[in-house]
Amino acid sequence: MIIQTRNILTENAPKTYTSVAVASGVGTIGWKNPAGFGASWAIQLGETGEEQSEVVVLSSNTPSGTAGTLSGSTLYSHPADTPIYAIKYDQVVFERSTAGTSGAATPMTGGTVTIQADGTVTQFDDTSGASSYAYRTYFRSSGLAVNSTESDWITSGGFSFYSLAAMRDRARGRLWNADYLTDQFLNDGINEWKDQMTNAVVSVNEEYAMGTVDIPFGTAGLGTITTSDFKQAKRVWITFNGSDYFKSTRVDSNSFDPDQIFNTTMPVHYYQGDTILGIKPDGQAGTARLEFYRFGTTMVNDTDELPLPFRSYTKSFMDYLENLALKKDQKYQEARDPKRDADAEKLLFKAEMTPRDKSGQQYVDIVEPTSGEDNLYYG
Repeated sequence: MIIQTRNILTENAPKTYTSVAVASGVGTIGWKNPAGFGASWAIQLGETGEEQSEVVVLSSNTPSGTAGTLSGSTLYSHPADTPIYAIKYDQVVFERSTAGTSGAATPMTGGTVTIQADGTVTQFDDTSGASSYAYRTYFRSSGLAVNSTESDWITSGGFSFYSLAAMRDRARGRLWNADYLTDQFLNDGINEWKDQMTNAVVSVNEEYAMGTVDIPFGTAGLGTITTSDFKQAKRVWITFNGSDYFKSTRVDSNSFDPDQIFNTTMPVHYYQGDTILGIKPDGQAGTARLEFYRFGTTMVNDTDELPLPFRSYTKSFMDYLENLALKKDQKYQEARDPKRDADAEKLLFKAEMTPRDKSGQQYVDIVEPTSGEDNLYYG
């Protein structure tokens, strides 16, 4: 079973160029500016996917000056002005769990592989693998003896159709050349459009993306909303004894006097900024139970999936990403093609998500027969 991980370390990495041609088998390379490079770091000579691109490790000397010393030697020759990336890690460690994603992943024998920079992926063949196994990877710096964080689980079935990783691959597949698109660029685009779609569904279905949270407040009547996906409160209930809850009415913070008297059975709330909730009456501590609109969780991991209502509308995500990619590639005329209009897909989404009792024609059953002009009304 072949396991692959994408070579992405050059994305946003410090970069310089060779100042002179570099021969194969040498331990020193001339460079133009090693700013951002570290001692014992791995560097990549050449662009990812080019035939003679390779990864080598710098010596323990602090990089400086017009030449860098390697801990080994180059395998290939490189012309002047070859890009040099400070990628830090030079190896990929492949781990395996024989109990699937419920087990613990451990490094495999022979599974520590030097990054294969001449391709877009680094791969390892687990000859004893099974479809029920699950895998993880992480990057390792042999010079520094440090590791990166682990990847998400990789299974024989691959990533689901609605996952972050699968949508990135689909977006790249739409373009003739997608090498200039980083994972971060595509992740940001997917999350931007997810927020747009969330706002669209909330505008026609106020019950979508609801959450609840309890906010404790002190005797000053002030509590802090710390929920990360809080957008706006829909309903607030107040309790002063932990068992009896009363519906709170929202008021403006300038609508009451300092000495105004409030009743605990008819509490009110107000806001101070975006996260401070004020409760009246004050003078005793309690809890505010908020039902609130959520803007959703940002998709970060490769295995994160779209919320259920969006899964029938992934074309809008692909159209949005393709439009962004073409603009980044300065192909503005192609980006204006109506076939890539994600907003049109969003309008269709809103129309199909609208509850039947909220818009459209309304019909009234006639319970008595009507006839003659006397029964007509002219408005």
